[in-house]
Amino acid sequence: MLCSGISPNAFTFPFVLKSCANLSLPVPDAQLHCHVVKIGCESEPFVQTALTSMYCKCCRTNDARTLFDENPESRRLTVRYNALIAGYVQNSLLSYGFAMFREMRLAGMEVNAIKMLGLILVLLVQCIWVLGSLHFYIVKYGLDTNLAIGNCFLTMYVRCGSVELARKLFDDIPEKGLITWNAMISGYAQNGLATIVLDLYREMELSAISPDPTTFVGFLSSCANIGARKVGREVEHKIECGGFEFNPFMKNALINTYARCGNLVRARAIFEDMPEKNLVSWTAIIGGYGTYGQGDIAVKLFDEMIRSGIQP
Repeated sequence: MLCSGISPNAFTFPFVLKSCANLSLPVPDAQLHCHVVKIGCESEPFVQTALTSMYCKCCRTNDARTLFDENPESRRLTVRYNALIAGYVQNSLLSYGFAMFREMRLAGMEVNAIKMLGLILVLLVQCIWVLGSLHFYIVKYGLDTNLAIGNCFLTMYVRCGSVELARKLFDDIPEKGLITWNAMISGYAQNGLATIVLDLYREMELSAISPDPTTFVGFLSSCANIGARKVGREVEHKIECGGFEFNPFMKNALINTYARCGNLVRARAIFEDMPEKNLVSWTAIIGGYGTYGQGDIAVKLFDEMIRSGIQP
């Protein structure tokens, strides 16, 4: 394009800058920035945003922040804040990202559900006080009624081990969807609260929400933990009625449940019925036989697993 004598403009540069950023090419990036200044497009919002994203993807967040600070229009454009917050997060500078979010709020910039969802998701690994602070903003600006945001916070709290806060949020959600139920059930299961999982699953049934494979995996892992053999058989029937019986995750969850509950006959039947067995399948059935004193069968199965090409 340049060789043909055609000059780029504010619509050209964002695409070129994005390509350079995806390739993480710092030298061409700097050259492009110089070209942007030379052409006179540096003040264009889309170009500024593309430059910010480019520097962040090349791990040059200081340059991105300098670019942001040098342009007085930056603090009046939500898209500029979004680009820099995303850049900090991509470079694992989560505290800077959250500080930038607070700066954006102090500047009077509008916050919407889409922006909050992105920030919630990247803060899942951050400490609980930061998450709590973000939740405060959600409630303050009336975004707590958004179901997608509620589901994100629910997942966030259970991953941080704050199950009580998750349950309070769960109870406050007026209309719970399948994702909401799954997040709470999985959260209890992951934190070893098996009996509560069983109770919550019953509540879900009464609310006329149909479970899916994610629900069943969380439920079955809890059945295995407390040896609820009868309940496991009931769930297997529901899995078949729901058309999930051929799902490999379902098969593995059932094998694990029956094996840990001592029903090795049923566990082995499901195992043998699987057309393709993976490491999880083999581990569940071998562990079941080992746990219930049938070490000879466990050893034979282990040897069979090795011969099939599955490595422990």
